[in-house]
Amino acid sequence: MRIACLDGSILKWTSLIGIDLGSTVSPGLPVPITVSVSPARPGQLVIVEFRVDGGSIQRLTALPEPADPQQQERLFRVVIPPQTSGAVEYLPVLFFQGSTLSPTLQESGAAFSGYQVATSPRPQWGWGWNFLGTLTARLRKELVGPTPEGLRINWHVAEGCFIGPGMEATICPGATDWMRIREDGVGIVEVRACFQTRSGVRIYGSYSGVFDLGIDGYARALRDEYDPMPPVVVAPTYSTADHELAWLNRAQCLGVGRVDFSTLEVSFDVYHIEVGGRFPLDGSLETLNLPWSNPSPLPGMLQGRAVGQSKQDIRP
Repeated sequence: MRIACLDGSILKWTSLIGIDLGSTVSPGLPVPITVSVSPARPGQLVIVEFRVDGGSIQRLTALPEPADPQQQERLFRVVIPPQTSGAVEYLPVLFFQGSTLSPTLQESGAAFSGYQVATSPRPQWGWGWNFLGTLTARLRKELVGPTPEGLRINWHVAEGCFIGPGMEATICPGATDWMRIREDGVGIVEVRACFQTRSGVRIYGSYSGVFDLGIDGYARALRDEYDPMPPVVVAPTYSTADHELAWLNRAQCLGVGRVDFSTLEVSFDVYHIEVGGRFPLDGSLETLNLPWSNPSPLPGMLQGRAVGQSKQDIRP
């Protein structure tokens, strides 16, 4: 948006998050505004006026960027605070030496810019996944007992493997989940493991997460009683010295699966999670193309994208 001021200056403004008149913004989202004034003169002041649902006008002083003698314009920045609901109208106003040089929100009769705050929170960022593989392991229980932090149980990996598209590895001896079960029945997963691929590459893995045993899970665990197939969710990260797998050192992953207590076997799928661009703020939730940080996925690696729905449909 732009307007001509009384002294011939040009006032232009835009939102850093790309909103236009009629856009929809999530509740609780601050809206940064950048205002430019040209030509720039010492003593110029920009006030951004805004109101919600036609209410009282509020004023924010825009902070100037350092002046650049090589540029004819000067930038001013301000952030409209988060709103919980309603229609927001705003208008930058230019002042010089105490004089108002552009229309005010009250004088204009209608805002030059505005947006609608959604009635319920909306997701802001697109994201996607690469399916890395499935971890399967047979466990051996070592009971430590009740401690101030919860019921301590060490689950040692007797044997296990990680198999995925283009990757196959075994779990090296010594891998253990140093778990504690809180009194609310939630197990806190703390896994340290080392993997070795068929070509001899070593990969160190660290897994944290939750293991939900139910509301009475703590009391039943004290009696060595468990649900047949409780769910487990972990957030693995990896480290390796191998050049071809160096991208794993930057990967944040997500693992979802279950534990079979009849066989003491755990199995979960591991996904490499990527963050995409911001969703459009015009009310639509389009699926976005995502800039995968791994430029060369493993052969046959499954990829997917998720839109910001309240319940994700995530499956390879």
